[in-house]
Amino acid sequence: MVDRNEDADHSGQPCRPSSILYESDCGTIVLLDIPRTLEESQALSSRVPPASSTRRIISAQPVEAPFDTPDPKCTPPTAATTNNPASHIALLMTAASVQSALDHLHTSYTGAFHLPRVVAHGGGTPPLPATGGGDPFIPEQATALHGSLQDLSRTLRDSAPAFDLIILDPPWPNRSARRRTDGYSTVPSLADMAKLLDHVPVPSHLAPSGLVAVWITNNASVLDFVTSRSGLFASWGLELVAEWTWLKVTASGEPIFTLDSAWRKPWEKLLIAKRVGAQTPVKLGSSSKTIIAVPDVHSRKPNLRGLFTDVLGPGFIGLEVFARNLTAGWWSWGDEVLQFQQPQHWVTSSPAEQ
Repeated sequence: MVDRNEDADHSGQPCRPSSILYESDCGTIVLLDIPRTLEESQALSSRVPPASSTRRIISAQPVEAPFDTPDPKCTPPTAATTNNPASHIALLMTAASVQSALDHLHTSYTGAFHLPRVVAHGGGTPPLPATGGGDPFIPEQATALHGSLQDLSRTLRDSAPAFDLIILDPPWPNRSARRRTDGYSTVPSLADMAKLLDHVPVPSHLAPSGLVAVWITNNASVLDFVTSRSGLFASWGLELVAEWTWLKVTASGEPIFTLDSAWRKPWEKLLIAKRVGAQTPVKLGSSSKTIIAVPDVHSRKPNLRGLFTDVLGPGFIGLEVFARNLTAGWWSWGDEVLQFQQPQHWVTSSPAEQ
């Protein structure tokens, strides 16, 4: 097992990124600090010693206790009640898997479940950028395609290299997200999503041995949209090879919702695919991984460069689609790519304050 207090392993290899608080021996269970992954992503991976950054991202207060889920007034639309027993079984298997990961972590790890955070005033999300609020910070060798997929698809096709990793966090149809007032928007339907994703040239810009990783919701129709025989991966000439689960926990390591909640699940899935016929990277290891992390501000995902470095090796080139921040050495594409690069989302601290 690995924890962040180890400076190096016995072979003299450099220590892991400080965002990885714990990793099981087989690599299938990882405890991650989300704000630190974003701070580390602002420098090239070859220049990120643990806890080196003096630029700290402003975060939300860590969740202290699980959220209450109201008793349903009607039968919730789970897979069990929508004639989809396979999806119901998949939910049960995920619940069992994350419970096993939690049991392992509580047995093997005694440290904190998150690093100290710089918290926004009032514990909420920093305000959206105001006009004239200062120039965004652009990390070294980061390329920002700031605009819609429709408008910039040709630009990417004409100028971008082949990518070793393409990560997408699509704005899936979601009624609760559409009710939000913080600027987070979604597409109306999966048909609209299909049209939107047609603008992403995965077949022409994925390296021969590259990987595609897509964040999905817990809606069975979204899983089918991506993985069915006529789904998104198939249309791109890809096949599913691994599934990672981000389990969202409180500051004390409890799931933010009960695992058997009918209405809300405390996890999100990342589906990983490769080209049909290509070899699966040896270091991708098991087809499943559980990433345990305390959530940050709404819609902020962990930066996955550190975890995929284990799979693809150092120096790989990534593209993040629907990005809300930049990563050094990567391309980022979307109409919100500069949101969390704005100066009001960052502060400068001394190493002693980290």
